[in-house]
Amino acid sequence: MENLKKELLNLNEKELTDLVVSLGMKKFNGKQIYGWLHSKIARNVHDMTNLSLKSREVLAEHAYIPLLNLLNHQVSKKDGTEKFLFGLQDGNTIETVLLKHKERITICISSQVGCPVKCAFCATGASGFERNLDVHEILNQVYTVERRLRNKGETINNIVFMGMGEPFLNIENLIKSIRILSDENGLNISKRKITVSTSGIVTGIERLLEEKLPVGLAISLHAVDNEKRNMLVPINKKYPLEDLFSTLVQYQRATNRRITFEYILIKEVNVSQGDAEVLANFIHSFDHALNLIPYNPVLDNEFERPSQKKIEKFYNYLKNDRKVNVIIRGEKGTDIDGACGQLRRRNVTK
Repeated sequence: MENLKKELLNLNEKELTDLVVSLGMKKFNGKQIYGWLHSKIARNVHDMTNLSLKSREVLAEHAYIPLLNLLNHQVSKKDGTEKFLFGLQDGNTIETVLLKHKERITICISSQVGCPVKCAFCATGASGFERNLDVHEILNQVYTVERRLRNKGETINNIVFMGMGEPFLNIENLIKSIRILSDENGLNISKRKITVSTSGIVTGIERLLEEKLPVGLAISLHAVDNEKRNMLVPINKKYPLEDLFSTLVQYQRATNRRITFEYILIKEVNVSQGDAEVLANFIHSFDHALNLIPYNPVLDNEFERPSQKKIEKFYNYLKNDRKVNVIIRGEKGTDIDGACGQLRRRNVTK
């Protein structure tokens, strides 16, 4: 049965080579198989035609290539954003989003089923947390979409861990996935084209430094006041702003990477003049990019979107008065439930 076999996409090149040698194959077969899995994106062991028939049969007896089940696929008529709902082997579901721009194609992938962080405004957190994703479930989001793109002569060139889940709470599988996705014998996505979005898990940022993985960071900030941020992003109680700040200073000094900050604008919560002032003070300590995101109501809670006048006032102060590198992030996929977690909540009944 397949559930007793090795899931090949969970293995890095060394682990894969160790497996094939233990099955009586040559060491160089490990490199061949790795290329089939991560560069050619084979869907079946028997597709690996430069292996002998006997080797393929032995490998298929002991291992397999796990796949995702596409349950729902929607394309925005407004901007071409694509959203995928994938079924996992245990019946859980995850979401993946494909964003197309003139100069790049970005895939937004999930790292967990649901999310334990439970940010107050987030649809994913409201759905609860089930489990971490395995390496093969992370990779297969990219590979499934990449196969479709290759049929049209296109390819993914940016990856953001900005879908369902907090990536740093699945740190081992996150790191392994990044190494495989950036491997020159695989898709060879530059680490400079991979971004990890976090609610502020300080230990995860520190781990990236230890592993010497200079990927981009996107910080879900949303408030520069511990009391207010505790309410919006509860993980702040464990990793307060002071700790996050000092860790980000260290990260930027070591990697020389610009840090992106995400800030959701919520009426009467975080859009006052005082909020804008402390935000500008915080941001100016970094080589930065700031994305302002007007709140998109997706939950039955008390939060509301600020008026357009208020949004523009907040933006203009940061942009013109404080010279912050800021944009109001354009909404994509609003006609296909573009906010993370919406598609899953609508299609799956627990």
